[in-house]
Formats: sequence, structure tokens, C-alpha cells
Amino acid sequence: MEGPLTPERRMPLNYETAKAVVDEAHRAWSAGDIDAVLRTYADDIWFQRNAEQASAPPLVIHGKSEMETFLRGIASKVSGMAVLESFQFHSGIGRSRVSYFLTDRETGQTLSATYRQIIMFRGLQISRMEQFHDAARLSAFFRLIEVPVIYRESAPSKAEAEES
Repeated sequence: MEGPLTPERRMPLNYETAKAVVDEAHRAWSAGDIDAVLRTYADDIWFQRNAEQASAPPLVIHGKSEMETFLRGIASKVSGMAVLESFQFHSGIGRSRVSYFLTDRETGQTLSATYRQIIMFRGLQISRMEQFHDAARLSAFFRLIEVPVIYRESAPSKAEAEES
């Protein structure tokens, strides 16, 4: 046996462990615990969410720092809950369907919907995540509750997030 006994070597990635990682990310988001969400992500997490218009580029976030800025920006505006409806795992790739709702902290307006995810892992962390929402509906909700455009269309820098 070579090297230290890391968590990844003690607990191999399989259906149960991959689902546990994804469940933990959603549980943490639902609890409003952004730090716990971030612990489920690799430092170089790559995240993509489909765009409202098919011709527009998707929202892409790269790195835990950008992801933290994005998540904290959204969480400052809405509370939410996300629950896995289904999860499949094959050849190191997870596929899930998620039910979620978001509630505007100021107005109480609520969005309830589902989205699909494709998730890749490195060890026991999420290294890549693609989300497929009803983008027009999500974007309309964000416009309704006045989520700053930087959280809807592009990865915000820390400076942009502080300005909004």
C-alpha cells in the first residue's frame, strides 16, 4: 500500500458515496450553510448552468472562490431547498433530477421547479457540475425579485458582487 490512507482510499467512489456527496451539497444549501456546500466541491470546481436563450452563452463559474461569491450572492436574496428526486451513477458520472424552491427574502415570491444535473467527481468532491433548468422560468423569477444580473448571466468577480 502506497501513501497515506486518505478518505478517498478508505471510502471509494461508488453509487452510495457519490449520492451521499450530492445529497450533502443539497442538504447544506437547504440549510443555508454555504460553507458546507463549498466543502463538497473541489477547489477548481467547474459549474455551468444553461442560459435563458438558446443562442446565449451559459453561466460558467470556475473555482471555489467564484462559486462562493455566486452562492452567497444568491443566498443573500433568496432562501431555498433542494432535494434529489433521482440519482444515477455510472462510469464515475452522476446524473440527477432535483426538485427545488426559492423564496425571495424580501417579498416572499416563490419559484418551485426541477432541474437536471450531470456531476463529475474527483475523490469525494464534485469537480464538475452542469445544471439544466427551465432557464426562461428561472430568469423570469430572478428578474421579478431583482437578482442582480451578474448572478444570472455570468460569473461575478468579488468586486462586482460587492458593488451590487
